[in-house]
Amino acid sequence: MEKKFKLAIIGFGFMGRSIFNGIAKSNPDLAKNVILSDKFADFSSFNTFDAETTKDNLYAFSNSEFILFSVKPQSFSDAMEGKPYLGETKVISIMAGSSKESIKKFFPNAKVCVVMPNTPCSINKGMVAVDPSDFDSVDKDFILSLFSSLGEVLVANEKDFSAITAISGSGPAYFYLFLKYLIDAGVKLGLNENDSKILATNTMIGAGYMVKNAEDKPIDELITAVCSKGGTTIEAVNSFNNDNLKEIVERAATACYNRANELKGIKKDDLITVDLYTDGACSGNPGAGGYAAILISGDKKKEIYGGEKLTTNNRMEIKAVLEGLKQIKKPCKVNVYSDSSYVCDAFDKGWIYSWQKNGWQTSSKDEVKNVDLFKELILLVKKYNVTFIKVKGHSDNELNNHCDTLAKKGCKEAAEKE
Repeated sequence: MEKKFKLAIIGFGFMGRSIFNGIAKSNPDLAKNVILSDKFADFSSFNTFDAETTKDNLYAFSNSEFILFSVKPQSFSDAMEGKPYLGETKVISIMAGSSKESIKKFFPNAKVCVVMPNTPCSINKGMVAVDPSDFDSVDKDFILSLFSSLGEVLVANEKDFSAITAISGSGPAYFYLFLKYLIDAGVKLGLNENDSKILATNTMIGAGYMVKNAEDKPIDELITAVCSKGGTTIEAVNSFNNDNLKEIVERAATACYNRANELKGIKKDDLITVDLYTDGACSGNPGAGGYAAILISGDKKKEIYGGEKLTTNNRMEIKAVLEGLKQIKKPCKVNVYSDSSYVCDAFDKGWIYSWQKNGWQTSSKDEVKNVDLFKELILLVKKYNVTFIKVKGHSDNELNNHCDTLAKKGCKEAAEKE
């Protein structure tokens, strides 16, 4: 049965208004075929472009082909009055942390599309990730056109939405923060605040367009193009690198990613468990070396191994854990079984966090070795719920022993390479 409205927008806060404004500007005819529903909104002060308004969500549900939820996740149950809607319908959700599965508890007969927009959508310069996989091609085209009026649209898989949240959903705040500090730095260097804001803001916008319009050029090449040897820019870039800006950004994004998973109800105790067995081998120390890892989760098993031409045993032990963790693609608990005191103690005794705090120096002011691997590893350990379990070398643990065999194979292959 044909519905009275093409689209109902439930919730008319900042994002609901932004979405409707985008529709009204790009497709006025569609705007006239939209109903706006919010129990608490004052529609009298808003130019509705002839869109119908209501405070009765059930009326909006019953009379619309598509229902778009732009309420806060914690308000979703209230919007549904705690009861499921049994009619067949098509739901679009921009509620952060709400999965298709959780939405279908209230709409058991619905197709559901989850969407992650960001706040620049309010000025039609946004980034929108969409998973329309429940829908046929005609409905997909409608959904994509709906959000294309707000900015760029990326078709994605729901399983990646926590990562998307960490990059684009929350990303504007990161850029605002960096911009604020850059403006403050300009003031500290003698500029007035307005001039510093104009300079910094337009530089950020221009740099973004440079990246977007130079798809054939890696970002590293764009950085190098600004950094004349012995010039001014390289001094600032070196300062950022010395202060581990890359690690700071990755750590912040990981914290956001973890919180996004929590909002989805993915708790550490609910995660699947992966047992990761690792070992490293080296001839000469330094010399040719190999690493190996075996991952087991339920009835699934995966083996990996590799090697380096000139390396050390400690490096291979770290490499084994690192490469093993890189095989994991979704949140889980990980038990790492290693015979390396070097690796286990670094985390169990908290040494690595002290090294990091001290600029990757030990308490005796010695430079920490294998910093490049430790920097990667510390991020993955924080991303997953990792427990290190020290095992005796060449013990009766057949999986660690098999890792030893694989690591020696990797060592041999590395030694034979030209």
